[in-house]
This record gives sequence, C-alpha cells and structure tokens, in this order.
Amino acid sequence: MLQLAAFILQQGTVDLATILRPLSTIENTTLLLEVLTVIPEEYNSMTMGSALRSKNRNALQQACPAVLDDMLRCLQTVYNTEYTKEPPSEQVVQSWVTAATCACSWLTLGGEDAAEHASGTLPDRMPLCRALLAVVQLLYTWNSAVSDTPLDACEACLSAVRAAGGTSAASRYPASALQLLSDLAALAAPLMSRDNVPNSINEELLAALITCCVSLGECHAHALVQAAEGGGAGDAGGARQLIELVLAAQAAPGHYPLHETRSNLTFGFWYTIQDEILNLMDRTHDIHPVWREVFSRLLATLVTKSSAPADVTLSKDDLELLRCYRQDIADTVMYCYGVLGEWCWTTVEAAYSAATNESGREAALHVFAALADAAPAQRAPPALLALMQHALNVAHTSTNKRMLNTALDCLGGYASWVSSVGEARELGRACVRAAGAALPRCPPAAALALRKLAADCSAPAAALASDIVQAAQTFESSAGRSDAWVRRQLVAAAGAALAAAEPDAAAPLLRPLAHSLRDDLAAQGSAGSGDSKSRAACAAECCAALLAALAPQSVLAAALFRTIAPALPPYANDPALVEPMFHILKQTVSSLIDDCMPLVSDIAQLIVAGFNTYPCASGLDVVKLVVLALGSEWSGARALLQASVAASVRALAPDPSARPDLTEGLFTLLQAVTKKKPHFVDWLEDLLPDLVELAMGCVRMWEAGGARAACGWLSALAAQRPLCLQPRAPALTAATLSCIGGATPRNQIEPLAELLLSLNRAAWRDAELSGWLRAALATPGFPTPHATDPHKHKFIQAVVKEKSSKRRLLETVQEFSLVCRGLVDTEYARQTLASKQLVA
Repeated sequence: MLQLAAFILQQGTVDLATILRPLSTIENTTLLLEVLTVIPEEYNSMTMGSALRSKNRNALQQACPAVLDDMLRCLQTVYNTEYTKEPPSEQVVQSWVTAATCACSWLTLGGEDAAEHASGTLPDRMPLCRALLAVVQLLYTWNSAVSDTPLDACEACLSAVRAAGGTSAASRYPASALQLLSDLAALAAPLMSRDNVPNSINEELLAALITCCVSLGECHAHALVQAAEGGGAGDAGGARQLIELVLAAQAAPGHYPLHETRSNLTFGFWYTIQDEILNLMDRTHDIHPVWREVFSRLLATLVTKSSAPADVTLSKDDLELLRCYRQDIADTVMYCYGVLGEWCWTTVEAAYSAATNESGREAALHVFAALADAAPAQRAPPALLALMQHALNVAHTSTNKRMLNTALDCLGGYASWVSSVGEARELGRACVRAAGAALPRCPPAAALALRKLAADCSAPAAALASDIVQAAQTFESSAGRSDAWVRRQLVAAAGAALAAAEPDAAAPLLRPLAHSLRDDLAAQGSAGSGDSKSRAACAAECCAALLAALAPQSVLAAALFRTIAPALPPYANDPALVEPMFHILKQTVSSLIDDCMPLVSDIAQLIVAGFNTYPCASGLDVVKLVVLALGSEWSGARALLQASVAASVRALAPDPSARPDLTEGLFTLLQAVTKKKPHFVDWLEDLLPDLVELAMGCVRMWEAGGARAACGWLSALAAQRPLCLQPRAPALTAATLSCIGGATPRNQIEPLAELLLSLNRAAWRDAELSGWLRAALATPGFPTPHATDPHKHKFIQAVVKEKSSKRRLLETVQEFSLVCRGLVDTEYARQTLASKQLVA
C-alpha cells in the first residue's frame, strides 16, 4: 500500500477519484480503505518538490470531504437497532476500525491546518465525532473487558475524535467544542464509574479515553474555563463534568505504576487550565470559587498519589517511572499554588497530620518540598513552620531512606526562605544541626542539604562553622571516603560556613581541613594506579569546591591555595592529572580575581608545566581567565599566552579533528583575546601564520564546535587585525566557499556566513572580498557542478552588497548552499527557507 500511495503522490494527480475508481468495487473495499488511509500519511511524511506538494495538496483537499463522508456512512451503521439486541460481528467491528483509522488519517492531512481547509470546520465534523463516540459506547456496553478488535476500534475512534476536535482551527467554534466536550464527558462517565479501579481490566481503554479528554480539554481550555464558571446547566454542566472526570483520572485508585498507569496522562491538562485561569484573572482580578475548590481537591489528590507503595520492592524500571511521576506531581503542585496561593501549605500540613502511615507523611513532605520556591520571603505562615518542624523531626529520628531523603530535601529547599525570615535564626540553626545529624544515616541527601543551608543561612552556618568543618573532616576519614560527590558537598558546606564566619575565627578552622586536602593531593598524586588517579581527581574537585565557597573571603582562599600548592607540581607532570590541576587553578583565579597578583607567578609556572605535559581545553580556560583579567597589569602574561598557544598548536598540528575539544578551546581563547584585548594579538606575531593556517584547516572540520570556533576567531581577526590575515585571505575565501558548497555539514552554515560578512567588512590593503570571490568561483565546477554561472554571479552580488545584516547574508549563503548541494526546489529547501523567514 505504501508503494501505491507513494506512486500516486509522485504522479502529482489532479483527480484522485479517477485513479482509485478501479478499487471501488465491493470486493476491493478493504484494499481501497487501506490505500485511502496511507495516502495522507505519505503526504505528511514524504519529501517532494514545492510544485509537486502544492499539486498534491490541492488534489487531496478536494477529495477530503468526500472521503470523510464515506467514512461517516460506514461508521453510522453503529446506529443499527439490531445492536440493541446483540453485539456487532467481528467483521463489522473491523470495518469500524478501518473507517476510523482512515478518517483520522484524512483529518490530520497537512498537520495543524487540516481543519482549516481540508476536512471542514468543527461544526461540519460533529456528525462524524458523534458516530465515533457511539462506536466506543456500543463496544464497551457489550464488552465488560474491551480487548482485541473492539479495543482497536475504540482507540481508533478516540484518536479520530482528537484529530477532528483538537486543532487550533477547531477552537474558533466554542459552541461546537463545548458540545463535543459534553458528549465526550457523557460517554466517559459510566466507563470511569465502572472501571476506575486498581488493576483495571480496561486500563488501555481508560488511557485512550483520558488522553482524548485531556487533549480536547487543553485545546479548548478557554471555552472550558468560561463555561465552567457560567453555572450548572447546559454547557457549564458538560464542562464541569469533564473536569470531574479528569480529577477522577488523576486520583486513580492504587499506586502508580503498580496498580494503574493512567493518572500520569492528566498533568498537562492542569497546566493549561491554570494558565487560562490566570490569564482570565488578569482581566477580572479575581479567581472564581469553582477553581479554588477544584485545585484544592487536586492538591489533596497529588499528596495521596505521591505516596510510594510500602513493603513492595519495585523494579528498576518502575522506580524510574515513579521518580518521573513524582517530578510531574511536583510541577503540578506549583500550578495549584498559582490558583490557591499560601493556602497550599495549610492543605499539605493537614494531609501530613491526617496521614496514618509513614508513606502518607512522606508524600506530604514531598509536596511540601515542591512548594519551596514559592515560600514567602520574610514571612512565616504557621502551616509552613509546622511542616518545617515535621521535616526537622524526621531528619533527627527517621531511619526510612525515602522518608529521610524527602525531609532533607525540604531542609535544603527552604534554606533561602529560612535565611530571609529574621525570627527564624534558631530554625536555621536547627536545620543545620538536623542535616549534620542525618549524615551517618543518609550521606548524599544530608550533605546536599548541609551545603544549601550553609550557603544560604550565613548566620547559623557561621555559628556552627566548627561543627560543619568537623563533619566534613570526619566523613573524609570514614568508610565513605570514596564517595566523591558527598565529599564535594561537605567541603563546599564547610567553605560556605567559614566564609560566613569572622576571618579570625575561620582561619584556625580552615587550617586542618586545608592540610587534609593537601595530604590527599600529595598521596594520591604520587600513586600510579588508575583508582588512585580517580581519587586524585576527586581530591582536586574538593579543593576547587572549597576555593569556590571561600570566594567571599579572599584571604582564606589565598591561604588555602598556598597550603595545597606544594602538592600540585606532580600533577603538572602527569598527563592523567593535568586537567584536575587546571580545575584547581581556574577556581583559584576565579575566587581571587581581584587579589591574584601575589600568586599569579606560581600559578603561571604550573600552567606552563601542565601544557608542556598535556595541552587541554581546561588549561586554555585558565589561560583565558588569567590573560584577560591580569594581562594589562602582569608582565608575565605575554610569555604565558605564547607558551600555552604554542603547545596547543604543536598538539593539533598532526590532526586537529583528533582533539576537537582542544581545537575549540584554542580558537575560543584566541577569539576572546582578539575581541577584548586586540593589542595582545601582537604577542603571538611569530605564531600567527601557523595559527591562521591551522584555523583554515579547522574551518573544514566536521566537528561543529571546532569549526565554529575557528570561524569565530578568523572573523575577529579580520575585524581587528586584517593585515595579519590578508596573505591567506584568498585561500580562506576559497575554503569558505568549499564548505558552503558541501564540504562540511549543513548545520555549520551560520558561522561560515558570519565569516564572509567579516571578510567583506574588513579594511584590506589594495584588495577586497569581491575579487577573491570571483577568482575562486571562476573555476569550472567549483564549489560543485550544480552551481551555474548565473547562480555564482547572483551570489557574489548579494554577498558584496551586504555589509550590515547577518540575517540577510545568512539567507543568501543558505540559498547558495542549497544550490551547490542540488537541493534547490526540494521539500527540505522549502522548509529550511521558510523556517529562516519565520525566525526573521
């Protein structure tokens, strides 16, 4: 069937009915329906020229109403009075499957614009929608367990209803939309009443029905919200019934994903409804009482559904499904806050107090944690304080891993709120103590909470700095020493606490921690095994985390670096440890950016030694930071830049594509220096010819990052130092044209266009881009045989003319690239150029 449909579309038929007439006999009905089903699908997915697509679109749009009318006649057999006495036969049900599938295919003809011109308006399609819903009603009435062909028919019919009523054009007919929603709600209500139970035998049918309700509800949210606020009869009754059905689906009995897999289908509905409510509130300055009731019930439902099944071991896949589900719940909780405001904490606290088991209390704390970003600054609602006290008690006493994790998430999540409430200083201290006390029972969550609390609650953290530092050191010497992530969190927490404390009090506390890190660096840096190398990297990350946390206290950060510096030379001489060393050096410079001069010579020696051992992108980041921040004041910046760039060029000379990260890092450094400190380019005078040659080769790289960075530096060089580039400008122009013509992937066109613009703007001596373009394009068959002389002439004129607009030049380059690649007048070209125009 696919081949026949593709053949019909390739012919660009004007009269589809004439072509398909041989299949119109009774014995060929099934074959005809299959062909009719596939044709729109092929049209939507098939690549074809613009002219052919237009021709096919006109033919299919002309045929669409007749096809849908035929499908309606087939589906209207559902109204046969015989089916009140006996169920339809398998053959009849299969015919409904085929008709509904075909109708759905034609309803989605051309994507979003289908209802605009092909399938008619929503009022025109209401008889079809009613017939589709009638099929579903009949089949679930006759089948207590809807499966096999009846299930296929129900799913196909509901998909077709979504296609008919779920387009943007359908929303222009609110009266018809509300009628469709009412019909759908009337269909769904008895089914939900019968089958909305744990481990439902009709789970697939319920999922299809809920998906249809959610899809149409989202599409017609504006009409739905207005109708629901209008009263209790007519459209309002249908709208509220649909909302009740979605609420019931959200509250599906049982635990997700063990007992049901349908409540996860409703989350998007609440976002759309909440957004529409808030938009309406912007005009009315009030939220209708109906929504306070709906979202209060929704919030209570979310607390219930957030609970994890107790005493059940979930599989790895089910655990991941539950994690994603609870994240969706957390997002939806914030939609509830948009409507209910601070009443959310009262509702959640009531749910916590009413919970009869630990799973229910953990679920309430999970929802409480989701509300952290909405906590009111400088105010402490009683319900919020009560929930914080619950979380504190759990953190001190619980041994249940999930419960403890969630409680600690609450402590860390509300850290910034605690710091904003003046009278909550004791609460902040209690939170820090609770997180510290939970470390032995739940190290990852406790360490993260401690880091957040230390960073946000400066006063309590400063008061407990000695305890936090002791916790970090104690953990480092315990059995958890190998947990690198936990170590980083604890060291960062210690650094934040020390930075918040008075320097005189912090310095003695920092000293033993710094010595411990130095000893770790020294011991692990001198070892030779792979495990020791990874632990050395962990020690380096801890040092960097501590340096970052100490940034507010530059004196402490400098003292830390002086302590650990003697352990770093072995790192500079080991290729496996160079990058961890650069991580420390970068954070040192960042933390001491205004006070780095006393240490910069020592830092530079380590940088140069590291580059002599193993040039890498992270080292170039450090060089960029040092040169741009201190280059104007520090006399050693020139030698540092020369040494690092020269080492990188040597490493890349054999094959730049073998080290794409280093290639990108080198040209990113050069671009930043050329743009921000153009006179520093003179420091690289001896290296410039090699750098330009290397960049020209990298422009042709297939690795997007390196090619983009090379184009960026050459563009900056043309703008700031054109005479340095001029000897190789003709060759660079030819290389750029080759890339535009197809030597590199199509996604690299934008940096190439920017390079051409810079070459056109540059102040050259006795030369210009137009001459280089003409010379390069004069070669027959260059860049490709697809580009004719008229194409080349048009391209040259457009490029030379454009010196201001990147967008217009990009369009010119894009069109020429399509010509060179033989893609002009293709569907790809149409979509590409249309997207460019849309963005513009």
